[in-house]
Amino acid sequence: MNSSAHANGDGLPSAPTDVPSPQQQPRGLAAIPLLCAAASESRQAYLRRLANTRLEQAWWRRQEPLTAPPGTVWSFPEFVLLAVASFLEYVSLTADGTVPLPSGVVQSFLWPLHNCFLSLWMAYILTMTGWTAALKMLQTIVWGSRRTGSTLDVVWKDQVQWSAQSARTLTDSHQPLTARLIGLALWPFSILVLVSNTPGQVLWKAVAYCALLGVTWWYWFLVLPISAFWLLGTAILAGNCFGLIELAGV
Repeated sequence: MNSSAHANGDGLPSAPTDVPSPQQQPRGLAAIPLLCAAASESRQAYLRRLANTRLEQAWWRRQEPLTAPPGTVWSFPEFVLLAVASFLEYVSLTADGTVPLPSGVVQSFLWPLHNCFLSLWMAYILTMTGWTAALKMLQTIVWGSRRTGSTLDVVWKDQVQWSAQSARTLTDSHQPLTARLIGLALWPFSILVLVSNTPGQVLWKAVAYCALLGVTWWYWFLVLPISAFWLLGTAILAGNCFGLIELAGV
């Protein structure tokens, strides 16, 4: 996330030394609290912000992929998500005079979709960080830490445990509704990490984690995307309600 986002994890049981410092956190995971704060923006605050935002200052258009270097093939899914969200923001900012409705009505209709894309971005970051950690662990087991430049212990603490902690935090009562729904959808990941976190060497934790993640691949690549489409469909239906509320001046 660009530095512009800085204006505007209760997790799995672990010892205090297991929690990475902010400098150790992958930048995608470090952005989760900021995205939660953005998703908690009320409709009225969202409308006020758009009313004072010029097109070149649009929030979504300034964001960049966080799970892979921008411009690489691995960042393409995240790029698509950001591009769609940026297009919706463009529609919100240019609605005045281009559609036969007050801009507030169009923006109220798109507000639930804005929050959903924030939550889907969080889900993508957490899921891809978990799978990237598994890939790094497998490479380290096969080739050794000297060749890969990473150790199982570091990957386990800084990516696996931190991802699970962030996923659990999304279900906290103070989080916005869309973030809590994502937290519930990612609850199996927290359980998977908890089961893998058995006493003993980190090697066996890594093997158990990679095996469980591989066995449950269908959940991450089939169930979660389908759930995301359902969430977007619900946001469109909710947007109709908020648009009518704004049109009625309630």
